[in-house]
Amino acid sequence: MLTPDEALYALLCKYLLKEADSNEQQWVNTWLQASPEHPVLLASLDRLLRTAPEQAVPGAMDTEMAWRLLSSRIVERDATFDGPAGASLKSYTRWLAAASILLLLGIGTWYLTHQNERQINYSGAQLVKLDDGTSIQLDTAATLQVLPGFGQKNRKVILTGKAEFDVTTNAAHPFIIDLGGQAITVLGTRFSVDNRRQLRVFIHSGKIKLSRKHDSVILSAGMLLEEDTSRQHYQVGAHITDVATHAVVFKDTPLREVLQTIHVLYHVNVTADVALLELPVTATYTGEPLERVLEAIAYLSNANVINKGADYELRKQE
Repeated sequence: MLTPDEALYALLCKYLLKEADSNEQQWVNTWLQASPEHPVLLASLDRLLRTAPEQAVPGAMDTEMAWRLLSSRIVERDATFDGPAGASLKSYTRWLAAASILLLLGIGTWYLTHQNERQINYSGAQLVKLDDGTSIQLDTAATLQVLPGFGQKNRKVILTGKAEFDVTTNAAHPFIIDLGGQAITVLGTRFSVDNRRQLRVFIHSGKIKLSRKHDSVILSAGMLLEEDTSRQHYQVGAHITDVATHAVVFKDTPLREVLQTIHVLYHVNVTADVALLELPVTATYTGEPLERVLEAIAYLSNANVINKGADYELRKQE
C-alpha cells in the first residue's frame, strides 16, 4: 500500500501527465492554493518528470545509490531555494529525492511504458511503423488497432479493410492479425491483406498461416488466397509474381494448378478434360487478358477453348 507521501506523489504525476480526472484535478488545484510551498514542489516534480527518460537506467537500480545520486543533483539544482518557514533545505531535498526515486523505480516505469498499455488506433491511408520494426501501409478506408502490450506481451493487431504488411521476424512472438473470426500468424514476411468484402491475401515473400475456427492453410511466396463468397472454403492460386498486373510464372506446372491460379486471379471457372489436367505448362504471362492466356495454354496443351457463357472449357483436340 502506498504511504500518504507516495499517494500524493502519484496523484501529482497523474496531474502533470494530464491523466487526472476532473475530481483529481480539482483536488490538486485546491492543494496548490493551500501552501506557498506546494506550487514550488509541483514545479520541481514537473522538471524531474520531463527528464525521466534521460535519467532512466537499464537493469536494476540500487535504491541507496539512486538516493545519493538524485540528492546531490537536486542540491545542486535547488541550492538557492528559500524553503517555507520551519522547513530546512535538507528535509525538503530528502523528501523530493525520495519522491524522485519513486518516479524512477515505480511511476517512472509506468511513464516510460504506459503507451504500450493502451490500444492505439490508426485509420485512413498512411504508413504505420510499429515499435518492433514492422511497417504497415494502410489503404484509404482501412483501420488498424494495435492491442495493449504490443512488443512486450504480444504482437497482435486487428485489421479492417486493406493493408500491406512488412513484418519483422521474431520467432518468440509471432505477429498476429485478427480479421474477425479469422487470424493470420506471421513469423516475418511481406504480404498484402484485403478484408473489405471477402478476404484476399497475397504473399510477396516469406510464409504465413491463416486460421479460422475449423481449418487453416499455409501460404508461401507467390500464393494468392481468396475466400469464396459462401465463406465455406478458401481458393488458393500459386506461381504469382504480381497480383495487380496478373503476372504469373509457370515452370513445368501441372495444368490443374494453372487453371486454379487462373480461377483465383480472373474470377472465372475453367474446366479441362481429365487427360489434360496433369500436363506440364511452362509459360510467363504479364497483363494479358484472360482470352489470350487461355488460347496460349490451349495451344501448349493441344486443346481447344470452348466458351460456355461465363465459364470456359479446355477440350482435347481429336
